[in-house]
Amino acid sequence: MTNPFIRKHQNLVDLQNHVQQLLDELAEDDIGAGFQAAAYWRGELVLNAFSGSADSAGRRSVDSDTLFVVQSCSKGIVSTAIHILVQQGKLAYDERISHYWPEFGANGKEKITLRQALTHTAGVPLMPTYADMRLITEWRAMVSEMEKLEPIWEPGSKSGYHGLTFGWILGETASRADGRTFAQIVHDEICKPLGIEKDLYLSASSEAESRIAEISGEAVPIASMPDDMLFKRVLPPALVPVTNSEWNSPWFHAAAVPAVNVVATAQALACMYASLIGHGVDGGRRLLEPASVVEATSLHFEGIDEVALAPIKLGLGYSLSQEGDTMGGNPMAFGYAGLGGMIGYADPSKSLAVAVLCNRMKVGRGKRSPDRLVSDLIREKLSNVES
Repeated sequence: MTNPFIRKHQNLVDLQNHVQQLLDELAEDDIGAGFQAAAYWRGELVLNAFSGSADSAGRRSVDSDTLFVVQSCSKGIVSTAIHILVQQGKLAYDERISHYWPEFGANGKEKITLRQALTHTAGVPLMPTYADMRLITEWRAMVSEMEKLEPIWEPGSKSGYHGLTFGWILGETASRADGRTFAQIVHDEICKPLGIEKDLYLSASSEAESRIAEISGEAVPIASMPDDMLFKRVLPPALVPVTNSEWNSPWFHAAAVPAVNVVATAQALACMYASLIGHGVDGGRRLLEPASVVEATSLHFEGIDEVALAPIKLGLGYSLSQEGDTMGGNPMAFGYAGLGGMIGYADPSKSLAVAVLCNRMKVGRGKRSPDRLVSDLIREKLSNVES
């Protein structure tokens, strides 16, 4: 009979090899595309795979140190930072944002709470029509823009994707309550405790710039949407990647646009999620106590998103898994997906944390999306380890 430890080890090697093969196939099918995938299971790093190119010309190969702009996966990091400050007693979910940031209370926003901002129910998802890439990298200017916003529905009555405003609203609230910049909070409270200071950044350092993968691919078809469609006003075409080359600019990477421009490796993102469920590096430090995680990942909204016009389930700042989705459909699983086929998530019922990152934007992949393919394969192979 095969030694159970050896059998487990062989199955984990099988996981690494099969995911590597999948990433190699994806990269071969799409020249110029790059991928990373990582997974922690029961406190062990059981997957760290990468393939493809870090630039559209194929001159620079992706390796384990390549940093990706993680798009809306950033929102999971923003939310984690907020939960840490709540745990420290610096913030409270049901406190009004205007308590910490009085100027935010203008124009009908005085009663909006931190909980409403986290659940996208605050009613202030719209970006200014004149916003461009330079404006969104100016923190003080965007704080002023957030103060000017007026709710487009009664706060707390509906949920609708706050695609970009989510980051400045939560980030400035945290900064007012804590005294540090939000980028510094992320560095001090997430990156340093986990030892990922060189692998996850909000506001990338100049030393990190050469490691950041170039975004390329197909244009996201927002420009063709009707002008009165909420989604187009939440994510204006001038701010969307691919056709906008400024997403690859060092000055954009160095700025803090919290909802979308965190740069990270897949291993660092998976490490953060592993730490939330008590299965971090070598059984390392938990960023949140179990009770804090339960509160943050309990169901707080279920229904149709007013902006995306799709069914959603939300915790406090995290998406919750639904049947048939990338996270596997377990209602305990939580995380956040990003444009192009990226995701970071944890499934506490499986002691599992996963991250899949890429730099190639393609529309309409559906079940052939990299995050879905890799995540399904990870769960399939780990089920063999458990059996």
